[in-house]
Amino acid sequence: MDNTLLVGLNTQEMLRRRMDIVANNLANMSTAGFKSEVALNELVIERPSQALDEPEDIRFTLVERMQRDMSAGTLTPTGGPMDFGMAEPNAFFAVRMGDQTYYTRDGQFALDDLSRLVTREGAFVLDDAGNEMVFDPIGGPPTVSKAGVIRQGNIEIGRLGVYGFETPGALEKAGGNFWTPGDQVPEAAELPEVQQGVVEQSNVNAVFEITRMIEISRAYTSASRLVKDADELRKTAISKLGSAQS
Repeated sequence: MDNTLLVGLNTQEMLRRRMDIVANNLANMSTAGFKSEVALNELVIERPSQALDEPEDIRFTLVERMQRDMSAGTLTPTGGPMDFGMAEPNAFFAVRMGDQTYYTRDGQFALDDLSRLVTREGAFVLDDAGNEMVFDPIGGPPTVSKAGVIRQGNIEIGRLGVYGFETPGALEKAGGNFWTPGDQVPEAAELPEVQQGVVEQSNVNAVFEITRMIEISRAYTSASRLVKDADELRKTAISKLGSAQS
């Protein structure tokens, strides 16, 4: 295949992947605790093409990885006694779904039928010992300290299990706004700055994402034009060669 076509098609594929990531960021603008992502291009070591004339250095890239912005989103007041947010960006609530422990920044919690603290997906919110947090159904409204200690009146319910990671950006998505640590070991957050009656918004910057979407769209149009022009040039060359030989 012609080098121009290869370069154009490679560019289109890369831009499509980048557009998917931008679209996903915009779709999750209202998802509590969502972290925006940026595509990272990696050089293809094994080159599928070479040139006999200048320039000989033909390179191709692929979108193999994503970089996440793990900065904290804005804490928006809700007034809900079971809504919690954290000012510390490297702090995650520990929750359990089935036999698996996950971590999340989404602090929109509630009580189930047995007065256990759960997420909106039904996962159990864990304390700092890895146990479910059970409230007194007639114990009155809870209060929480910056360290994550929850009380109902004078009774301490427990301390929220809040953990940080050496490399937060390396956490792996598990769906449902949950993360898994991968090879990392969770470390208890000393002072996560827990606040009650607030929810962390996503850290997606709408203006930035829309600007990127426009840039990608324009670049894709240019790449498409390059592919089309190269294809037309190839067709013309074949047609002229055929006429010359007949």
